[in-house]
This record gives sequence, structure tokens and C-alpha cells, in this order.
Amino acid sequence: MPHSPVSEEKLVGFPARCQSLRQKLRVSKPELASWLGVGRSYVSVMEKGRLAPSRPVFQLIEKLEAAANLKQLAMHMPQPDTTAAAATGLAGLPPEAIAALDRLIQPEEEAPSAAAPLPAPAMPEEKPVQREKNAFSLRVAALRARMGVTRPKLAQRLGVSRQYVTKIENGAHASLPVIKLIEKLEAEVLNGTADSTAATIHETPVAALAAAPAAQPATVLESPAATPPQSPSLAVPPAPASAMPRISALPVLTIPAARDLTAPGLASFAASEHFAFSVTDPDAFAMRLAGDAMLPQHHDGELAILYPNTAPHTGNRVIARLSDSLGGDILFRIYSTADHGHSIVLSSLNPLYPPVTLTPDEIAWIYPVATTVRQMLL
Repeated sequence: MPHSPVSEEKLVGFPARCQSLRQKLRVSKPELASWLGVGRSYVSVMEKGRLAPSRPVFQLIEKLEAAANLKQLAMHMPQPDTTAAAATGLAGLPPEAIAALDRLIQPEEEAPSAAAPLPAPAMPEEKPVQREKNAFSLRVAALRARMGVTRPKLAQRLGVSRQYVTKIENGAHASLPVIKLIEKLEAEVLNGTADSTAATIHETPVAALAAAPAAQPATVLESPAATPPQSPSLAVPPAPASAMPRISALPVLTIPAARDLTAPGLASFAASEHFAFSVTDPDAFAMRLAGDAMLPQHHDGELAILYPNTAPHTGNRVIARLSDSLGGDILFRIYSTADHGHSIVLSSLNPLYPPVTLTPDEIAWIYPVATTVRQMLL
């Protein structure tokens, strides 16, 4: 259920309040944005008065203001108010915000005494982890030797980059899906059931793939010269997708790489990284999002998992590549239709971006987003 908007009376002077709160807490826009669960651009447009905050964001800012004021009053109290944290509801704030509030009652000039010895930092227990990584790296190298393949070919078999295999053999930590795939390959080699053709499945040249459109799923909208405009719901006949979920190392495309994508089967050749995820579409790939058109729900760096073999429906989040006549831009929007299905409407969650109405021949391809993944540590 959507939240009711904040009343205009409460928003009077709100941009100045945001700036004053950041200065009081001595935090940057990205830090405040992370506490509020929004993007940096969201904080910027709020401080400029160009966007009214949602009710949850407004309530969090009010809570931070109240907590900051009580912390400042505590500087002049002879006895600290131990109930201040409970009274202001600090338990609902991020730990970084609480730490910044605590700094308000600790003047910056109070540096630790030079005479007092600093406690020795605890040494991290890295040896057991390092031994495990080294043992696994030896297993990967031994597996390659038994299979008689190079690092690039093993990387193709695993669906990752050659650099990723090199890092694993040098002792870097491998993801759980890759570990499972290595264990499966070890079992196949041990039982003599390893598929010799699987190691060369990715060796088909790009030119050969481009010259054989019949081998690619019919998921790309045809140009207006090739076929007449059709209803968006029928323009892309879905190819059969795998019914059972499977762990796959999905190629991750950037926005510039997606502009050059002509068929989903070529995504692996344009990817600079891979992401292990459970999917049902055999041609699924991922894209790293950029821009603020879908704020506050989606943010820069978030991964969108695309299903090229599924036709989009009203309400789906989609990624569309516009035709070259419109500049070939990549749009992340919400899909709907108009004019009895003869027009496609792409809407944004950010009110600063109006809906875009297009005809099918103005879209090179459009794929629904099955899910999005926000990586907290990059």
C-alpha cells in the first residue's frame, strides 16, 4: 500500500533542514543516503527542493534531527541521560548513524592521551582460511591437469572469466556456485563421465553466431523494413525456457555494452564479469544499472537479471534498447501498453521522468527483469 504524501506545511524549509542535519552530523550525501536507504541523487534533489521526500524518508530524517538535538543537550548535562537512546528510538537507526550521533558529545579536540598506550590490534586468524584457499587452488590446478585444458577453456566450462580462474589458482576465494561446479567436474573426471564437448561449447566464433540467426532465440524485435508493426505482446514470441532452476554464471553487461547487444546469445562475449545466480531462462544475463529514473526502489550498481525468452507483461520491470533512430539508449522502466496494444509505454518510478510512449519499431529489443540484486559489498 503506498504511503500518503507528507503535508506541505511540514515541508516548509525542509531543504535547509536536510543540509543543516548533514553539517551537524558531519556526514556526506552518500552516507546520509545509505542511512535513509535511498540513492545519493535522491538526497541531492531533496536538498535543492526539487523533490518532496516520501513519508518513510521524512520520518527517518525527523528521528535523526530529534536524536541529534538530544545528543547536543547531553553535552551540558552533569549526568548523561541513559534513557535518551530509548526515547529517541535510536535502535531503529543504522549503526553508522548512531556512531555519528555519539560523536556529538565527544569534542574533536579530546584526542587520546599520548601517555596512554594504545591496545594492540587483534591479529586476524587468517591461517585456517588461507590453508583452505590454498588447498582449493591446488584442487583447481590438479583438475585442469587431469582434464588437459587451459585456464581459458576451464573458465568457459565454468562460465567465468579467465582472470577469475587465475585468481582462484593463486589462492583467491571462490564463490559457492563455482565451488559446486568444480566439485561436479571432479566427480565427472573421477568417474570418467566428463563431457569432452562441454569444454569447447563456447569456442564458436562471434562471426559464426551472427551469421546463423536461426540458432538464436527469436527474441529481438525485427526492424520495420523486415516485418510490419505488431502488437507488443505478440512481437516477441517466447522461446521455451528451462523449467527447473539452475545455478549459472550469468554474463554481466554494462550500459555501453548493452547498446551493442544484437542477440542475447552474444551477451557472454560482451561481458567483463560474471555473476552466479539461479535462473530458469537458458539465455538469462545480468545488467548493472545506472541512473536515477527508478529511484527510490532501484539504485546505481544494482544487478538486474534479464529473461530474454519471456515476453513482458503490464507491470513488469523491463530493460529496453531503443532503435538507432532514437539514439540507441538503454531504458530501465515499468512496462505497459496503450492504443489496444499497438504502443508501448515505459514509465519511471521517479516523478522527474515522464512516461515514454513508443511504437514496436522504435525498440530494438525489450526484455523483462526477473529480479534485481543489490550488492552491498563491491
